[in-house]
Amino acid sequence: MTKQNITDIDVINFLTENTDFFVKHPEQLLALKVNNKNGKVASLINHQVNVLKERNNDLKKKLSELISYAAENEKTMSQVFELTLQLCQISHVANVTKHFGRFVKQSFDSDLFKIVMPAYEGLESSAMVMSLDEESENQFNTVFKEFINNGTPVCGRLKKEKLIFIFGKKAEKIGSSVILPIGKKASKGLLVFASHDENRFNPEMSTDILSRLSQILDRKFSKTFNQKVNSQSNELK
Repeated sequence: MTKQNITDIDVINFLTENTDFFVKHPEQLLALKVNNKNGKVASLINHQVNVLKERNNDLKKKLSELISYAAENEKTMSQVFELTLQLCQISHVANVTKHFGRFVKQSFDSDLFKIVMPAYEGLESSAMVMSLDEESENQFNTVFKEFINNGTPVCGRLKKEKLIFIFGKKAEKIGSSVILPIGKKASKGLLVFASHDENRFNPEMSTDILSRLSQILDRKFSKTFNQKVNSQSNELK
């Protein structure tokens, strides 16, 4: 085989079949020249050292990001725990939703937020709460039928009819959102976060902390609704 007809494939095949070639001929490593990202020529060894440095810097950056995320999650979980303690002292459902809404506004990066729930005595619709009357509840069951049956959080770009039902005209500017059921099969409503940024809420994101919030509302609403049923039962007696 002459020098003129040796191809790159020939060299690759040779090195693949002779993996100890550079062990036997270490001096050839120094003779090899490669271009780095800046187009500068360097020896293979120097190139490998630079690559390792870059990988090391990338790993340090990722580790720093993980530490930052962990610290942020710990802070959020601490706030969620504090919220739980505060809600334990509130008995009326309207005050629960107001307090919960203030917490979300202060603690989470979300352009829009809404609690959608069945009608309850003393509870009125507001910027953060949608109280469903009989007519809107029937519409709710139709629009969210698939979600109700599935009963799991959904992140990403929701269908316009769902967003319009919850946010009205503001739905036009929504790029992404996440909806979470409150109670089994959304029996106590929905918890909805929305953003103008289409990448803010995506199907790959974790909803663990947000699910904790919906669980807190489920427990609190269950207690409140039970109290209402009990009071009605007592009146009947």
